[in-house]
Amino acid sequence: MIRFIFSLVFIIVFFNGCISLTKELPPLSTYSIDVEDKKVEGKYFDISIKVNEPKALNSLNSKEIVYSKDKTSQEVYALSRWSDKPSKLIQQNIANFLTSQNTYKLISTSNIKIDSDYVLNGEIQTLKHQFIEDSSYALFSIRVYLINTNTQEVYFKNFSYKKQLNQNNAKTFVQEVDNITLNFLIDLQKFIQNKLSK
Repeated sequence: MIRFIFSLVFIIVFFNGCISLTKELPPLSTYSIDVEDKKVEGKYFDISIKVNEPKALNSLNSKEIVYSKDKTSQEVYALSRWSDKPSKLIQQNIANFLTSQNTYKLISTSNIKIDSDYVLNGEIQTLKHQFIEDSSYALFSIRVYLINTNTQEVYFKNFSYKKQLNQNNAKTFVQEVDNITLNFLIDLQKFIQNKLSK
């Protein structure tokens, strides 16, 4: 009987301990890249552009939000994630932004065979929260290729952004990535307009 009571008490204490541990864990935060609508002055071109998903290394293109404290190592935030792969989030933001400008006949991200006048490819080179001494920064860099499908002429440009953060957490980093992405989209629209005007 004493053995039964001791076993019962042990099981109750064990399961209460497990249950209380799970209650203390904070919820997982999921973030997306959301940019505000902003109109950039531009000329209308009667062309179609297919926006492909940018390529990226697997370490950059996971749902984990990456930070680093030195140049050689990376870590991830334990309770913060992207809602989708960063390359997919950036592709959708590019397509939505260029569509909202109303300066092109058609912007597409579809895998359906649609003849387009231009293809926009990209390579994400950096997307991370970087700690340098006593400061931290949001870093984003991408190389973009605008390809004329008729002539095979290729225009490319590197876009790099570094913004100091006032707090060292995933939420502040994501908010600054939203701002950086908007700056990139404005610069991308100007780049495309410039190349199409030649």
